[in-house]
Amino acid sequence: MWSLKGLQPEIATYGGRLRQHLIGAVDPLAGRIHVAFSDTLKAQQFQHFLEGLLFRYKGADKVLLVLDNARAHHSKELEPFLKVHKNKLELLFLPPYSPDLNPMEWFWKFLRKQVTHNTFFDTFKNFQRALIKFIIKFKLPSIEIKSRCSFSKLITAL
Repeated sequence: MWSLKGLQPEIATYGGRLRQHLIGAVDPLAGRIHVAFSDTLKAQQFQHFLEGLLFRYKGADKVLLVLDNARAHHSKELEPFLKVHKNKLELLFLPPYSPDLNPMEWFWKFLRKQVTHNTFFDTFKNFQRALIKFIIKFKLPSIEIKSRCSFSKLITAL
């Protein structure tokens, strides 16, 4: 933010520490995003998200999910679920501290820039509505998602 020298800018806030956790995956071939809202980011919520992905892609031979190294992704609580679905679901973990290789990280950055930067939401509900409105645009195939989140960028980097 720019302001005149010597003047402290005032930034409006609704004064809370509410947060909205999102769990997401990119389908780069179709150019779609899958996002779930969650109260926390723990193994149980991540497993529920994986169950949703397996349902959406029940016709696929196998779902390959490229992941960062978030604690929930490595939880021992997931092991029974992953063992049951090992023929339909494969998790590929990126090297630590490599957000540039993760297509979903691009989308989160894009979402923040488009939705939250320099924007004041008078209520938490309005903030959530703005997130939903933005995310819905990418539920259908998008050329932007296909081009920004292509496998070729990931494979070239690895």
